[in-house]
Amino acid sequence: MTEWRWLAAGAGVVAGAVLLHHLIYPIVGSGLACEGIGFGCTPERQTDTLLIEAVYIVAAAGTFVIVWRRARRGRPWRTALVAGVAITVLATAAATWSQLPRYESAPGTLSEARRHWERVFADGRAVASRGTPLGDSLRSLEPGAARTCRDAYGRSTGTREFRWSNHGHTNAYAGSSDSTGAATAAALGRWAERLQRPGLTVTISDPDGDPASDRRLQANGSGAALGGRLSVRAAFYASELEIEGTTGCHRD
Repeated sequence: MTEWRWLAAGAGVVAGAVLLHHLIYPIVGSGLACEGIGFGCTPERQTDTLLIEAVYIVAAAGTFVIVWRRARRGRPWRTALVAGVAITVLATAAATWSQLPRYESAPGTLSEARRHWERVFADGRAVASRGTPLGDSLRSLEPGAARTCRDAYGRSTGTREFRWSNHGHTNAYAGSSDSTGAATAAALGRWAERLQRPGLTVTISDPDGDPASDRRLQANGSGAALGGRLSVRAAFYASELEIEGTTGCHRD
């Protein structure tokens, strides 16, 4: 090979590293933590990408040097080139595979999980009267269409979930029949009692010691309902009622 062809081959190795960076950066990383440097964040994808690029550069540069030296000495080099390219491709592919995310999904199907959590909300409607903040909110909650579950980088995990939320609802107690917060607190207590069954871990708490002022209900799924959860916060002192629920991320 002429001198300029060797230069072109060396430039090709460098260009391959640049192209590889743009190809692998979007797909590597576990996606379990936010990206960047800061509290609770990690430069995960940058580190994974550099690792894969290092594997590629070592293999590609090693192949280039071996082939160049054999050619300069007048020895056969084409077999070494083919073997080196194969090793580079395989090593780079193995390094990339090792850094791909391994997404987990909750057991069971999405439709089964929805039916389970629909029963949870039905229990809530059974104990909360119309005209109270909890009763009216529960009767207006609809999960809507299934949502794609995404990792910390916004990539699809191949799973979906249903969510229930009245987020953004303020002045929950205004105009309701519950003028002290006691009715809502009592309803949450009855709801917690109805949810004491296999497949759910239920806790109810009163942060300031006064159930009517601030009561919270938490229910976490286990077994076939693993990944699902319910969170209710009834804060009469702030006239707020927050309800958040999810089936967890399931495969269809």
